[in-house]
Amino acid sequence: MNHAVELQASKVLPRGLLFMLAVCAGAAVANLYYAQPLLAAIGASFGTPGQVGMVAVATQVGYTLGILCIVPLGDLVERKRLTVSLVGVLVVATLACALAPSVHMLALASLLVGVGACIAQILVPFAADLAAPEQRGRAVGTVFSGIMAGILLARMVSGLVGEMLGWRVMFGLASGVALLLGVALSMALPKVAPTLQQSYGALLGSMVRLLVQHPALRVACAIQACIFAIFSAFWSLLALLLAQAPFHLGPAAAGAFGIVGVAGVAAASASGRLIDRWGARTVLRLGLGCSVLAWTVFTADVSLRGLVLGVLVLDFGMSIANVSNQTMVLGLDPQARSRINTIYVSAIFLGGSIGTTVASLAWAHGGWPLVCAFGLGTALLAIAVHVLAGRANK
Repeated sequence: MNHAVELQASKVLPRGLLFMLAVCAGAAVANLYYAQPLLAAIGASFGTPGQVGMVAVATQVGYTLGILCIVPLGDLVERKRLTVSLVGVLVVATLACALAPSVHMLALASLLVGVGACIAQILVPFAADLAAPEQRGRAVGTVFSGIMAGILLARMVSGLVGEMLGWRVMFGLASGVALLLGVALSMALPKVAPTLQQSYGALLGSMVRLLVQHPALRVACAIQACIFAIFSAFWSLLALLLAQAPFHLGPAAAGAFGIVGVAGVAAASASGRLIDRWGARTVLRLGLGCSVLAWTVFTADVSLRGLVLGVLVLDFGMSIANVSNQTMVLGLDPQARSRINTIYVSAIFLGGSIGTTVASLAWAHGGWPLVCAFGLGTALLAIAVHVLAGRANK
């Protein structure tokens, strides 16, 4: 019996392997966020500050497409081979970003970066598969804490490298990191046989049935899409907000805000244990309340103090809400975890793409106050969905 079969049979997820899954997921998802602290510098470089928002949007759209079209293959093909193959996409795409001759070509390369970064969402259901049911919350929370740490480090490193060496150097370094990621995945991941034998078309079609079959999945998708929309709205515009009065700060300052995101890492790690003890719905309510509080702070206090406090609460709330929802949906059908995760995360990043787009339009037409109105309204919408779903289940 090989290592992969032993893991499946015993349902024991070694701590070392869980840690490696978290590290690899974080390294993959970091590629989505390298550009965010650099947007102002990229816009100035190409002389197109009004069009630079398309870079952030393209990355999120690419990630959504990767999740929708590639992550379901985790139920159909061997996941180690799938993830290592995606690393090749990341290596090429990040190098193309470094060499992009125009903002439009940068956006196209960023789309491919998003597709390759979907590796992270192949690893989350992988961890859930390898963990015992009573440890699933902890496993999902640990891998998601790795994802949050990747986001945190991506913004910090990108901001510093961008200010010191330029944004093109940052994308060149990202290509090297992606290559190292491929080596780590090829060494750390066990081989686990897929759960299905069917055509790719049937695999994609089955996701519609899963979405119809599980009302809890639809509710989780709607709630987390709202939360990630306002999370993405803030982070995609932070560099632009800090570049103007009264702040007049550069990319390094925008990247330094990632340090505050340690609250999200801690929340993701702790929330899995809280969910295993108290249940996902209870922990979810805390996350929803934090989202409303964060955008209330952003609205009332447009200062460095207000931004720091708001980011603490926003990242904390987003993390625990996501781990709550993801733990719940990954327990709905053990044979379809990759497809369920595809549906769930596709909804999230569709929400993120919409949130970034709407926030960019709000910024262009009404500045930060209109962005805050969008954020607060969407957070309240997520609470309304949760309350209505709870009443429907009574």
